[in-house]
Formats: sequence, C-alpha cells, structure tokens
Amino acid sequence: MNALMPLTRQVSLTRSSIRTSERRTPGFTLVELLIVMSIFLLVSAIALPTVRTLISDQKVSQASRTIVAYLDEARSRAISEGRFVGVRIERASGAATVDFRTAAGVRLRQLRGVPPYTGEAADARVTFNYPTPGASTAGLEFSGVKNQLLLLYTDPTASLYGDDLNAPIKDGDLIELPGGRYFRLDLGDYTGSFASGGTDIVPATIDLDSPVSGITASFSNAFPVIHQPIDGASVPYRIHRSPVVSTSQSLTFPRGIVVDMTYSGIGIEGNQFAAQGTLANQPLEIVFGPDGRVEMTSIDAVGNQGLPTGLIFLCIGDSDGLQPATPFNADPRTPANLMNQDSLWIVINPATGRCVVAPNASVSSTASMPAALRDARSLAILSDTLDATP
Repeated sequence: MNALMPLTRQVSLTRSSIRTSERRTPGFTLVELLIVMSIFLLVSAIALPTVRTLISDQKVSQASRTIVAYLDEARSRAISEGRFVGVRIERASGAATVDFRTAAGVRLRQLRGVPPYTGEAADARVTFNYPTPGASTAGLEFSGVKNQLLLLYTDPTASLYGDDLNAPIKDGDLIELPGGRYFRLDLGDYTGSFASGGTDIVPATIDLDSPVSGITASFSNAFPVIHQPIDGASVPYRIHRSPVVSTSQSLTFPRGIVVDMTYSGIGIEGNQFAAQGTLANQPLEIVFGPDGRVEMTSIDAVGNQGLPTGLIFLCIGDSDGLQPATPFNADPRTPANLMNQDSLWIVINPATGRCVVAPNASVSSTASMPAALRDARSLAILSDTLDATP
C-alpha cells in the first residue's frame, strides 16, 4: 500500500476488504436447506415401502432356511441314533377357534427319540391271533400286569380312564414283531380289574396288509417264513413309541414370520393342518425314522397322526398375511399369504425325508381351496429339482 497515503485512508480500505471477504464466504440459506430437506423427505417416503418389503422378503427367506436346517438336524439325529426323532410346530394358541392365533405356527421344538418298549417283565409277550380267512386285521393281546404303560391309554370313544393324547403308548405307534416287520397299533380298551368282570387283557389290532418296512415301502402281507407267528402264539415284541418333547432344542421364529397353518397340509391340494373350531387345535408333529424317512405326521389339526400320503407342504409367510377368515384376500396392501408371491413353501418328501424351500406361484383360481392350493404349489411340487435356498 502506498506509504504516502493517509493513515485513515489505509484503515478504511482494509475494513472494506475484510467486509468483501466476509460476504464471499460460501454457505446455504435457510430457503435452500428447506428445499433440500423437502426433497429428502419425499424420496424417503417413496423408497420406504420398497425397503420395508425387501427386509420382509429377506426375513421370510432366512426363516425358511432356518426351519429347513432344523428339520434336517432332526432327520440326521434319527439316522445317527437309530431312533425316531421329530419336530413339533407349536401354534400361538391351541384353543378350539379359527383365528390368527390358531393359524400361526410360531415355534419349533425337537422331539427326542425314546427307547422301544418291551414291557415291564422280562417275559412280557404278546399273543398273536390270525384274522379270519379273507380279512387282514390280526388281533393282539397284551397282559395288563406285565405291560403297565398300555393301561394309560383309553380309546377316544370310551370313557374309562387314561389320557389318549398324553399316553406314553397310543394309537399309531409302531410295534415290531419277529422278522423285523413294523405295524401300526390300534389299541382297544383294557378289560382288567377296572372293568367289572373283565380279564387282564389289553387288546389291539394290526393290519397285515399294511406293514411299515424300515427299508422300503413294502406292502406284502406275508411274514418271512422262518419267523411266521403261529396263531395263538405268544411272541416277543418291541413298541417304538412316539418321541417326547425336548426341553432344550427349540427355535422361535423372527418377529412377524409364521408357518401359516391355513394353507399347510399333505398333498398338492391338502390343507389338513388348518385350524378347527370344534376341538382344541394341537401342534403339528413330523417324525423321522431311523432310515431318514417320515414315519409319522399329524394328519389334521386336532392331534390325529398317521403315515403321510403325499408331500408335506408348510406355508411360510408374514404374520399380517394370517387371514383365515379371508384366505384369498389379494389386496396389495395386506394380501393373504397364499396370494402373496413373497411367501415360500417348505416341502418335505416323506419317502426320503428331504426338505427344500420352493417359491409360491400366483393363484389364478379361488373357486375352492384345493384349486387355489394347486396353483400356489405348482412350482413347489418340482421342489426336488429346485435349489434349497432360492
């Protein structure tokens, strides 16, 4: 700056330069900030539903894989231990109602195998009575004194004593007779001292035309010749009891994810596990045998069990899709799980015990539940050729 310029002039110029520099400092005005925030909120409002859907889809897919892993573990344990091991799918409620709670499977529990039952006495036997010519139902007679566990069962149609559902041995359990043949027991009522004038006999029947082979699905009605029981003979036996619930092996689903019982069942058209409104709804049980196959499963919602007659389908969906009163609701905001293509199927092949995850197909017909299930499972029936983690 010129040394001859007056001092006051120099100070004035310096202050002016400072003010100019301050005015040129970059920044945002309040209006600009409000505009930016408005744009951000608008984009967020548009993207939020999409993000939420993606997160929900991931939860359904991850939960499905976890359930399959849990089923595979039970199957592997059955093979390694040579026992019957299963999985129980518990409902949110077991009441005799049809609502979102009874339709929701929310937790898995493992059913641990127990040793076969051979009676309380070392010489416990069962008397084998051949059927009349042309019939296939053979009679069995157990001694009540030597087979005390059998006394805890009572026929559901009778009113003597015992608890049919919680008895340690009940209908559907497998009895192994000489020769390695397995048959399903159909127990009758004890006619011993608790029944006036009765004898110490626990009766049961088996169907000789439907043995359950531990290796192949054989339906021959003949025993191996060298082990063929003689009519009226007392022979040793082994009753393979249903597994019991493990207190440690459990799996609770992520919040908002359920097994939708409304659409789950056996066969391409079946929804046998759908909640009933007349009797208490029971958990769903799937039991694997020592060879890895499904030896027994629930065949309805009220506790009856039997051999599965087709593929087992479990519908995995969102809790918001639990709509037993409107099972075909296709409203895009809150669709029922069957109508939501983000739902998945877990498919269990009873012949091998193999479990896979399959996609849900679009439903074109809602004329009936079987028709809708055929559409929705059209891809799931090909599950043997699909990857287990879609």
